[in-house]
Amino acid sequence: MPDTLSYNMFVEQLFQTTVRQIAHLEGIGLHSGRFVRMAICPAPANSGIKFRRIDIDGQLQTVIAHASYAERARLCTRIVNSEGITLETIEHLMAAFAGVGLDNAIIEIDASEAPILDGSSQPVLDALTNAGLEILPARRKYMIVTKPLEVQLDCGAWARLEPADQLQIDVKIEFDDSAIGNQSFSYSHSDGSFAAELATARTFCQLRDVELMQNAGLALGGSLNNAIVVDNGQILNEGGLRIEREFVRHKVLDCLGDLFLIGMPVKAKMTASRPGHALSTKLVQTLLNDPTAHKVIEAGSQHSRSDSFAMPDLAAAAMA
Repeated sequence: MPDTLSYNMFVEQLFQTTVRQIAHLEGIGLHSGRFVRMAICPAPANSGIKFRRIDIDGQLQTVIAHASYAERARLCTRIVNSEGITLETIEHLMAAFAGVGLDNAIIEIDASEAPILDGSSQPVLDALTNAGLEILPARRKYMIVTKPLEVQLDCGAWARLEPADQLQIDVKIEFDDSAIGNQSFSYSHSDGSFAAELATARTFCQLRDVELMQNAGLALGGSLNNAIVVDNGQILNEGGLRIEREFVRHKVLDCLGDLFLIGMPVKAKMTASRPGHALSTKLVQTLLNDPTAHKVIEAGSQHSRSDSFAMPDLAAAAMA
């Protein structure tokens, strides 16, 4: 099969993919501070994205990257299997998978948290580009949003999904530090857009929050090497920002990764104000729990055949 990273976009959209070769990544976990090794491995069609905790013995070490297994967490995306085995901070990986159109992979990892790398999805994108993607002999499935739905959090953050011909994400953020301020960004997902507009955007925080997080046992691996840190209107990282409106672009990146917890590409417009992982997870779970708000179609089909394409048997997949 040809390498989809250099293949016709129509074919990329029509057929499912996996990695052509194993892609290796390693680095520090943002919250745990632990060194982590990870390998993105090929997987057959219709298996989706699965994480395998190789630091745990037994058959129940697999955690599926799907909203059915997601816990609502404020500072990361966390998934958990039926035995309570967790994996967190997967959002930058999931964004890269969605960004390049990777449908199926098994990610072997030796810790409970994915490595933060440089705080963006760029190292994952580079690894996937080097490994290449392989087209599989199975049609891709898409989820189509069929009616608007909206969720809110008590803090005032909200997010909405509505029907659209392609994935669009519009995000607004508001921070009291003038280095961030109020920003907005509109993203349309198409061939090459992730690499050009989102992949290099890093996670960020305010200096005053670092001590609070670390006292709570979080951000133990955080540094200026893997996050943008701001303080009283100043960006503390040498060299400043990588890209214009890097802060809000990273929030869009996070939303893209969390939307991929649907388990397949989605065609919809997402609009969000002050988004975070808890909000995005609530939005995706609300969508999946409302059968009148979505349908599943096969790539190349002009009409819904969702009755013929049930969601994967997640319980069985978890034992694979």
